[in-house]
Amino acid sequence: MKITKLLLSIVLIFSLISPVFADETCAYFFYGEGCPHCGKVLPDIEDANLNENVDIKIFEVYHDRENLQLLQSIYDKFGVPNDERGVPTLFIGEEYIIGGKISSVLDSKLEEHKGSSCEFISGEDGEEKELGNLSILTVIGAAFVDSINPCAIAVLLILLSALLASGKKKRALKAGLAFTASIYIAYFLFGLGLFSVIKISGLSYWFYKFIGVLAILIGLFNLKDFVKHGSLGFVMEIPMRWRPTLKKLLNKVTSPIGAFLMGFVVCLFELPCTGGPYLVILGLLAEKTTRMAAIPILLLYNAVFILPLIFVTFLVFSGFTSVEKANKWKEKNLRILHLIAGLIMLGLGIVIVAGII
Repeated sequence: MKITKLLLSIVLIFSLISPVFADETCAYFFYGEGCPHCGKVLPDIEDANLNENVDIKIFEVYHDRENLQLLQSIYDKFGVPNDERGVPTLFIGEEYIIGGKISSVLDSKLEEHKGSSCEFISGEDGEEKELGNLSILTVIGAAFVDSINPCAIAVLLILLSALLASGKKKRALKAGLAFTASIYIAYFLFGLGLFSVIKISGLSYWFYKFIGVLAILIGLFNLKDFVKHGSLGFVMEIPMRWRPTLKKLLNKVTSPIGAFLMGFVVCLFELPCTGGPYLVILGLLAEKTTRMAAIPILLLYNAVFILPLIFVTFLVFSGFTSVEKANKWKEKNLRILHLIAGLIMLGLGIVIVAGII
């Protein structure tokens, strides 16, 4: 009964975050701190940004030279006469609005350009260049760190061990793949939901700054577990006190359907120890790109994340290894896995804090 209630809760949470797939209207707003007209328009822009289907990127130009250069380059692309250039300015669709009148036409323009993207600013001078720094290698690197985390592999091995005890290898294969599929879906939906929350909150910039420090801490904690596993009273894995409960739940799985449903439950246990790299990528995406552009990136991230799970499942099914041998390999190389994860996360955090991406 408790498991049923938990599953229903998870389904409810995912149903609440599912609207993030709706078309998103993207626009750019430039203002100057201390500008009286800007001060009147900015609250209306921020209110409009609370709509989950609206993404207005906000740039301050009086104290940020790069933002000012970006504004001038966009003015050039739009052919705005020099005597009309100023702030506040809103770029949406293929038109621009300058001055205090932005507030009066904002709602109608958002409706008129519903679903429009910011692709009109792509190229050497625009935001797409900034987004380009969030390279595929960065995403794959963070996903790789996430995927070699001992948590997810350990959980899969417990599940396969319970299923193989019945002597039915095909059922174990199907259950392993079903479990992996549910992990993929759950992590993707969680990521998309959190991405939406960050965007709606208007705190993407500060969250972006925070994740740089978070990545460094995650890296250092993993290096701590390489030097002395479990030092400082904790490990970057599933907490020891949770493991008996998790093992008991996994041992109750007897079918692929049960394994699929259990994947959603397991996410609640895994996220505290595997979610760090994911949060880093979500923070970068929330600051650098739109929701629609983030979807394929999150799909790629989670595809890399589940690769080791698929690999282990097929190795066990094909007889190349056993659950016992795989588990011994994991325990033997546990500190090395923490070393790899620590170095990658530490490097990624330093790059973010330094402003390179």
